[in-house]
Amino acid sequence: MVKHIPNILSISRIPLAISLPFLVLLESPWPFLVVFGLCGVTDVLDGILARALKLQSKLGEKLDSAADGIAIVCYITAVILGVDVVITTLHWALFGLLMIGRAHNMVFTWSKFRRVGFIHLRSMRWAAVAIWCLMPVSVLLGYLPDIPLAILLGAVTLSGFEETVILAKMELNEYTMTLKSYWQWQRDRKQIAANMQPERDEVLV
Repeated sequence: MVKHIPNILSISRIPLAISLPFLVLLESPWPFLVVFGLCGVTDVLDGILARALKLQSKLGEKLDSAADGIAIVCYITAVILGVDVVITTLHWALFGLLMIGRAHNMVFTWSKFRRVGFIHLRSMRWAAVAIWCLMPVSVLLGYLPDIPLAILLGAVTLSGFEETVILAKMELNEYTMTLKSYWQWQRDRKQIAANMQPERDEVLV
C-alpha cells in the first residue's frame, strides 16, 4: 500500500482541481481555499514521498505531469469565472491558445513518443508559483487586475510553446519529463555529443 501513496496523491489532485471552478462560485471563499490548499499539498508531497521512499517511476511521472497540466488549466478557469476581473479579447485569445497548446502537446507526445504527460519545464513551474501567489489573494479580495492575469496567461502559453518546440526537435530515444528549459536541453545535447566524439575517433583509429 505504501508504494502507491505518491501515485494516489497525484491522482487525487485531478478531481480536486476540477472542483475548483465550481467552488469558486460559492458565496464563501473558504471551500475553494481549502481544496486549493489540498491541491498544493498533494503536488508537493507526491514528489517528496516518491524520492524519499525511492518509488520514482515512469507511471508516477506521467500521473504527476497530467495532474499538473489539468490543475493549471482549472486554476486559471476558476480565476476567470469567480474573480472580478475585466476579461478582454486578449485574455480569451491567450486562454484559447493555452487550451489548444496543452491539448496539442499531449496528443503530439502520445503520437510521437507513446507517452502521456507534459515536460516539467522551469517556465511552467514559475507560472505555477505565480498562480499560487495570486489565486488565494484574488479570491479573498474578489478582484484581480487584468494586466497580471494577461501576463500569467501569456507566461503559461509561452511555456507551452517552448514545450512544443522541444517535442518537435526531440529524438525518440531522448524523451524525458524532467527538462528545465529548451536552452538547458540544447546544452546537454551538445555536451553528450562532445563526450561521444573521442569514442568515435578511437573507433576510427
